[in-house]
Amino acid sequence: MGNTSQGPEWRDVVETLKLHRGRLLRISGVTAVDAGFRIVEKENKRFVNELALRVHVVRKIHHKDKAFKDRPEDLIPETLLSPSGRPIPTDVVTANYKLTSELPRRQAMLERPLLRKDVNRRKRLDPLVGGISIGSPQSPAGTLGALVWDKEDGSICILSNWHVLAGDLNAEVGNPCFQPSLFDQGRSTDVVAHLKRWSFNRQTDAAIAQLNGSRHYSTGEILDMFQTIKDVAEQVHLGMRVHKSSRSSDHSWGFIDGLYFSTAIAYSNGLVRVFEEQIHIAPLEDRPISEPGDSGAVWVTNAPNEGYLAVGLHFAGDLPHSSFGEYALANPMSVVARRLNFSFRPLFLEIRDDNVIPPPALVPHQPNGVGGPARFVTGGTLTGSGGQPFSNPIDPGGSG
Repeated sequence: MGNTSQGPEWRDVVETLKLHRGRLLRISGVTAVDAGFRIVEKENKRFVNELALRVHVVRKIHHKDKAFKDRPEDLIPETLLSPSGRPIPTDVVTANYKLTSELPRRQAMLERPLLRKDVNRRKRLDPLVGGISIGSPQSPAGTLGALVWDKEDGSICILSNWHVLAGDLNAEVGNPCFQPSLFDQGRSTDVVAHLKRWSFNRQTDAAIAQLNGSRHYSTGEILDMFQTIKDVAEQVHLGMRVHKSSRSSDHSWGFIDGLYFSTAIAYSNGLVRVFEEQIHIAPLEDRPISEPGDSGAVWVTNAPNEGYLAVGLHFAGDLPHSSFGEYALANPMSVVARRLNFSFRPLFLEIRDDNVIPPPALVPHQPNGVGGPARFVTGGTLTGSGGQPFSNPIDPGGSG
């Protein structure tokens, strides 16, 4: 499906969405609105290459239903006028959206571990890579999206959602992050990072946590994805093919079928957050793309030459299945990266001369043989691997 998110027709749809968004979201049963491809249910619920202002509802009601006799203002019209006076077609989509970190009680579900030849995403892993289980004291389970570089100090950090790495409005810098998550039987000894910064507003549910050095890590690796993220996609469009690697739905493919998505998401602590300007993703394959535990995964698209461009940060999805299949929601990665000030590429720090440990001085052999062979003199205790001091300076020589 081609890129139709350009040109005057697309701009008309977007401006119409912005004009009518508030009124539409106040209608009973409406869960979200966005601009995207129209879905024709008579054609086996297939997307067609036609633009529409899409209204997402809990369930569809026939326009002749008696419910609309008492509340005619709740009837979604077939067209809405754009600011220029042009009629824009609407499309009603059956879908309800929830966070994808919320898991049922362990006793209420039969877990089916995702078997791999070499790795299970829900287990304790070393090195740390993207696409595996991560969590915090307030979050049952989520996904370690990627390892990124903090532009402020060059440190290596975990990128995931705010509701995965923090999950509480009272969360503080330094809160622990576990791999695997506590739901996946993580323990107090599995703290691998500490909460550093977050952005939780109408556009982002995102956070980074700085690694504490307890595990090895592979910054370029995301499980089941064979290239690295080289940059952030500043421009996204309808029809763009994307894929992600996550704790529960593994490596999954989709395509962007809606932009400027607006909805209200309920969090487990009773908080309700309204999101705007989000990315709406539909499946490309006959399999789920958004399951509990997938929150925090990074959606990418293939770069023109090699590597990936990061498109969005997965945070919610359509649960249970919609009329078409499972949908996914993502924060635009261009906004996330700016708000949290990180990079997917290495940041190099210059080491100043005064931070370099000078080499040991070499005492030459005395010509009369009293000094013996040359020996290294340090002037202090040497430090070995793991920060454990040696009891004596290195002395490779004899007494002569």
